[in-house]
Amino acid sequence: MIRRFALALTVSAASAFAQGEAYSFEERKPKTMLEKAVDDHLQSVVKIHGASGLATIDPYASGVVVSEEGHILTLDLIMIQRDKTRVVLADGSIHMAKLLPPDQKLGIRLLKIDTTKLKTPLKPLKPSLEVPKNGTFVVSIGNCFRLAEYSEKLSATFGVVTATARTSLRYFLRDVDYDGDLILTDAPNNPGHFGGALLTLDGKWFGINTRMVESTETNTQISAAIPLRDAKAYLERWIEGKQPVAEEAVEKKPVYHGIKLFDTGGRRSPPAYVERVKRGSPAAAINMRPDDLIVRLDRYSVRSCKEFRETMARFEPGQTIEVTFKRGTKVRRGKITLEEKKK
Repeated sequence: MIRRFALALTVSAASAFAQGEAYSFEERKPKTMLEKAVDDHLQSVVKIHGASGLATIDPYASGVVVSEEGHILTLDLIMIQRDKTRVVLADGSIHMAKLLPPDQKLGIRLLKIDTTKLKTPLKPLKPSLEVPKNGTFVVSIGNCFRLAEYSEKLSATFGVVTATARTSLRYFLRDVDYDGDLILTDAPNNPGHFGGALLTLDGKWFGINTRMVESTETNTQISAAIPLRDAKAYLERWIEGKQPVAEEAVEKKPVYHGIKLFDTGGRRSPPAYVERVKRGSPAAAINMRPDDLIVRLDRYSVRSCKEFRETMARFEPGQTIEVTFKRGTKVRRGKITLEEKKK
C-alpha cells in the first residue's frame, strides 16, 4: 500500500511538473535575508539543456534572463548547439533557443527565446558593474547537478568573495587571457551551476558563474565568476543594438628583443624553443641561450612560436616585461626592456 501511494505521488508530481504546475504543498514566505535574496531572483535564473551524448560533457547548465524580449545570458558551452538547446523557465515551460554569436574573449553567449506565448512576463536581472570587495557574502544560483526539473526550484550555494585573479589560472582547458579579473569565491560551482548568477545578499547581480577553474600553481580547482562589467559591451550590442565604438587606429611600432625561435622543419607552430640570441640584445641581458623554452611573457602563456609572436605584438618599445623560460628541468625568469626594431 505504501509503495502504491509513493508511486501515485511520483506520477502525480511528474505530471504536474510536465504541465508547469506549482507544488502540491503550500510554501512559506522567506524569513531570512538569505532566503529573500534567493527567492527574489529564482524567476530570473533558468535551466538550459543542450546536446547530450558527448563524453565528459554535461548536457545541462544555467542561464540568466537579461531582457523582457527573451535574451538569456550563459556560458559558451560545447553542449549549446543549434536546434538542440532548450531553455526551461521557472514556471516549467520549455522553449527552443536561438543562438546569438558568442563573445570569444569572455567565453559567454546570448540565447534568445520566443516570448509571444509565455504564461507570465520574463523578469530580467539588471547587471551590476561593481565587483564586491573580498570578504563580501554572496549567493550563487544554478541547476546544481540537474537536481531541478521543470518547475522545480534551482539550488543556491553561499560563500564569500575570496579574491580576484588574472594569471596562473586555466579556464575551458586554456589559459585565461582576457583583460579582466575573474572573481574567485568559495561558493561551489558544481556542474549545472555554470552560467548561473552570482549575487550579493542585497540582490546585486555582478557575476556569471564559470566552469571550475584550475590553478596551475597550486593544482587546485577554484569556483569563479566573470564580472558583468566586462560583459557590458557585449550585452549592449546584442540587446540594445549599440555598436562598439571604434578605437582610433594607432600603429604600434614593432619591438626588438633579440630572440630567434626554432620555427623551421615544416612543423606547424612548434613550441617556442630559442634557436639563437643576438649578442647585446635585451634577451642576452638575462642570459637566454639556445634551446631555452619560452613558456610565458608577462601574464600571457606561450605554447607555440605563433603565440610568442602574437603576444610580443601586444607590447611596445620601452616596455619592461618578464620572460619565463625553461632550461632543462629548471624554470628561470628575467625582465627585459624591449627596444624599437630597426629597419
